[in-house]
Amino acid sequence: MRFQIILLFLFFTLMLPSFAIAQPNILLIIADDVGVDPIPNYPPNAVKANMPNLEALMSEGLTFDNAWSNPLCSPTRATILTGKYGFRTNVLNAQGLNTLSLDETSLHVYIDQSSNGNYSSSLIGKWHLGGNSNQLSEYPNELGIEYFAGLMSGGVMDYYDWDLTINGQSTNTTEYITTKFTDLAIDWINDQNEPWFCWLAYNAPHTPFHLPPLEMHSQGDLPTDQASIDANPLPYYLAMLESVDYEMGRLFENIPSDVLENTVIIFIGDNGTPRQVIQNPYALSQSKGSLYQGGVHVPMVISGKGVNRQNEREEALVNMSDLFATIVELTGTTLDEIHDSYSIEHLLNEATGGLRDCAYTEIVSSGNSPSGWTARDETFKLINFEDDPNEFYNLIDDPYEKNNLFMGTLNSVEQASFDKLINVFDDLSTPVSEVDFSTEILIAYPNPTPNELSLEWTELNKSTYSIVDVSGRILGKGILNQGVNTIGVEHLDAGVYFLKTEHQFLKFLKM
Repeated sequence: MRFQIILLFLFFTLMLPSFAIAQPNILLIIADDVGVDPIPNYPPNAVKANMPNLEALMSEGLTFDNAWSNPLCSPTRATILTGKYGFRTNVLNAQGLNTLSLDETSLHVYIDQSSNGNYSSSLIGKWHLGGNSNQLSEYPNELGIEYFAGLMSGGVMDYYDWDLTINGQSTNTTEYITTKFTDLAIDWINDQNEPWFCWLAYNAPHTPFHLPPLEMHSQGDLPTDQASIDANPLPYYLAMLESVDYEMGRLFENIPSDVLENTVIIFIGDNGTPRQVIQNPYALSQSKGSLYQGGVHVPMVISGKGVNRQNEREEALVNMSDLFATIVELTGTTLDEIHDSYSIEHLLNEATGGLRDCAYTEIVSSGNSPSGWTARDETFKLINFEDDPNEFYNLIDDPYEKNNLFMGTLNSVEQASFDKLINVFDDLSTPVSEVDFSTEILIAYPNPTPNELSLEWTELNKSTYSIVDVSGRILGKGILNQGVNTIGVEHLDAGVYFLKTEHQFLKFLKM
């Protein structure tokens, strides 16, 4: 009996390394400023980049048709890293509200804790979540990134002249940035002796538009003077996107075959295509930075180890926040949902439907596009702008948002969807009246109210406000001063209304 116990002990001891090896590696590849329009095998009918390596991932894996990002890069990265929407982390744009608090639990830390330290992790490439403007080069490490090597800021002035930061130490380099990020990933991956998670964030094809090395693309020997680029930036943008695909192929070729076979590969865009290069039928105003589909509808492909749905497409609604729970589940820890993240890991094997019935994203403007939020179900999409009337679209019949349904009368199906989407925060366990994109600076009472609404504004600076009905019509505007402001609403019919300021959106009921 003792001999049998010893044999069993030796058997399981010898088998432990193979159990560890069986755990999949996870490679998350992010392309910067890429909506669906230039990506092969996605609508619309536009000029596509030549991306054979991505198409190979599609043929061997699962392509998602309804993946939403944030309109800008920093909020998307923060929502992946935390599993939370931007109004919870205060990362809501790429300038000003782009620093992720050190109090947040990053995906890397969660994986380390849930796997009992069994996974190595890295973040290679673009960061843009704090630490650059105040010279805190160790900021990624402070958030639990075991190995960070890349670009602290949101972009570079020159792809051949930029500052590389590795675990807090910064040096200038003249190596082509897309190639350098790939080299860093190859070196780190091939140095691992345990399962790993590698977040590889290219900054291409983000501006400045230029011509990459000729072997990386199929756009030809284009002129490189700035006037030529400005006159027709699209082929340069496509060449830069093709350079990402080229480097993806080089990465795959330099990972040992047995390691690559044990790796789940996720490819995404971080926000929509820039207005200089977005293609018809998207309007220029529906591009990066906007809440329209051109700003938030991004490519997502998952392929590799354990992905049994090959050369298939998935229509489930996906937020980039969902990558948090999904990646954790891929490491072997059960996590159907956490915060604002819903795992899609089960969809990699069966078309059983996603866990979401609603997708959501938001922005606080730092440029020309207005602030607001948007939500969609399988068919309809509501855009709730801060200072403009709401817009409402049928994405099945009108995928490029040309026909605002609020220009007419909603039918019963449309009205039911609108009623659900306008109260999306109720489904998120956060009442609309408590949603605040910065701090609790506005308090409204009584609610419901018969005649007057008292608004307590705690900020020193004044703010404009608008009153909007459920169809998006603006029924009144005014100025809020510090202290208690009284607004007469006796002229309004009984019903539900919304009051919007620069940083807050709340609902009130007129009796």
